[in-house]
Amino acid sequence: MSVLDSDYFRSLAPRVADGSASAFLTQLDRVAGCTNPVRLTGRVDQIDTASGEIRRTFDTTDLPDGVILVPCGNRRASVCPSCSYLYAGDAWQIVHAGMVGGAGVPESVATHPGLFVTVTAPSFGPVHSRAKHGPPQVCRRRRGRCPHGIASGCWRVHAEGDPLLGQALCPDCHDDAGLIVWNRTAGRLWKRTVDLAYRRMAHMEGISERQCRQAVRISYVKVAEGQARGAVHYHALLRLDDATTPDGTWAPPPAWASGKLLAHCWRWAVTHAEQPCPDPHAADLPTDADALSALVDGGPLGEEHRPDPVDPFPAMTYARWGEQCDTRHVRVEGGDLTPLAVGNYLAKYITKSVVDSGALDRRFRDTDDLHARLPFLTPHHARLAHAAWRLGRVPELADLNLRKWAHQFGFNGHWLSKSRRYSTTFTARRTARRVWARTHTPTGGERIPLDAWGRPEDDDQVVTVTDWRYQGSGYKTPSDTWLALQAADQARSRREAVRRPGSESSMERECAA
Repeated sequence: MSVLDSDYFRSLAPRVADGSASAFLTQLDRVAGCTNPVRLTGRVDQIDTASGEIRRTFDTTDLPDGVILVPCGNRRASVCPSCSYLYAGDAWQIVHAGMVGGAGVPESVATHPGLFVTVTAPSFGPVHSRAKHGPPQVCRRRRGRCPHGIASGCWRVHAEGDPLLGQALCPDCHDDAGLIVWNRTAGRLWKRTVDLAYRRMAHMEGISERQCRQAVRISYVKVAEGQARGAVHYHALLRLDDATTPDGTWAPPPAWASGKLLAHCWRWAVTHAEQPCPDPHAADLPTDADALSALVDGGPLGEEHRPDPVDPFPAMTYARWGEQCDTRHVRVEGGDLTPLAVGNYLAKYITKSVVDSGALDRRFRDTDDLHARLPFLTPHHARLAHAAWRLGRVPELADLNLRKWAHQFGFNGHWLSKSRRYSTTFTARRTARRVWARTHTPTGGERIPLDAWGRPEDDDQVVTVTDWRYQGSGYKTPSDTWLALQAADQARSRREAVRRPGSESSMERECAA
């Protein structure tokens, strides 16, 4: 087979025929092969403030198909690997800058007391699991059967990636409704935990909570991770700062505000935090057992087929943390838990989807959409999504708006969030990339951006006016989509070449670009 018969050239042939191949490949390279780019039409005009003359500096009519491709910006690796990598790089910058400085944050923050903490959801029923550390262990050493006749234990040693991991041993013994409402309340529970940490710190130092907040500030960044069982847990970095400094400055906290004190107060807050929530078990939803019981009177089932009564789940009027919580000190120099390790660890989770299949990457439009996607989920995840959708029609839970968040099993928070004064922001990182693109050539060399009159750009001399119109998302032809996949693969190869082992600042350099 000749080179011209390859899939690449067959896909590129239509572009070669109309003369747009080079320009289209340049656009693909610019968006790094984005899976679902936004197509825009428009123009950019510049107006001279002194003379009033208008000159056009950019027009999409000169581009292939008359549109410019803009990256979708999706954070999920299952949706767009290229954009998710860029998002993870921004997340890494936010986390790392708050520990060792950079991106406008002084390096002195490295001396501030810091903790890396993990808080998890409580148990809502036995599920298949495996030990992440140490030798392989049996899943669940239990004998006998549950009230529904299902074996209470699992004597298998699950391998990593086993599809059974996270699945409920007995679906009827798993509190699906409790998990959904807990996910929905997790964000408020985190806020209450931080407040209790302040309160405990004030109590330990013999001052009022107001005086404590005026003297010290708990800055944090947290990442939400969806576990295989469907519950959300948080990984977070806590840091103590001086609360008396203005915005844009980061001073060390008072001498009495130590890392040891923060660790004690945080552990105490985690064990005592309670967030009120509506009881999901108070809702009168029909179950499978109710449906079978309804067939006894006058139906085909006899009394011998009536399901045995099972004690309902206990009332859940407060959301609390689970028992598996972790608190570790972060050390800039020495130790296993370094800023680089924490930054990479948190950035890894920010691009994960609720499920790896991508079936829950967008909201359910209606009941038909829900049922169309349930077959692509595991039985446990399908039950959770269906339970969230059913709970969304309960009047007592209307304020939770669960149908809107059924695709995330009730969780409505951001997957990465931070306190206002922790470090830089996603907006600042995007602005830095735009500035870099204007002041550097594609090969990385510095250049001076010029206006339409050939002068160095000056906002006092020129006013820029833009006009953009949305034309659609994605690529117009299957051939273009195939070329985009190749461009994404090339971009991934370039990233791997840059991020060689042993280079701590490799991602930082690339994200700055």
